[in-house]
Amino acid sequence: MISLIPWTQREFEFNLSVGVFPSILERLRGTPARAAEIVEGVAEGILSTRIDGKWSAKEHLGHLVDLDALDQKRLQEFLNHVAKLSAADIRNQETEDAGHRSTSIAEILSRMRRGRQNLVLKLELLTEADVAIAAVHPRLRKPMRLLDWAWFVAEHDDHHLVQTRRAIQKHIDQQASDAS
Repeated sequence: MISLIPWTQREFEFNLSVGVFPSILERLRGTPARAAEIVEGVAEGILSTRIDGKWSAKEHLGHLVDLDALDQKRLQEFLNHVAKLSAADIRNQETEDAGHRSTSIAEILSRMRRGRQNLVLKLELLTEADVAIAAVHPRLRKPMRLLDWAWFVAEHDDHHLVQTRRAIQKHIDQQASDAS
């Protein structure tokens, strides 16, 4: 299995054409459905279990829910033409404190659907001029357009969907190993 690059070590080039924005919106819109497909039929106990101190499947998906407020804030910052976007909490304290492991997967997915639907509805109203608005990303220390930020969010979604799938698989692998 190919190791996944840690999110904070990813490097990004922001050179997408404005014409890909509708496709990015489709990716963002589809995150909750893809998350639901990954966890479908998986027991709550498996989804809640941390392996080797790493986040559980529910925590990875809950993390995407937790970031909804930051996404909404950053969208407004772009539209207000700020020079630099608000920073994310690199320690992810909100996710650590949220208790996602004791929240049902149905509730996590419901929150994700509502938050993502709200974000996409706002993004669909934007013009080409809006998606070209730029601001500096605080961690990357480079300018990104609103278009690039939407792609960045979609990439982050996919990163955590991979982590969700792998958390489930690690649990299954560990159970099989314990049984043998």
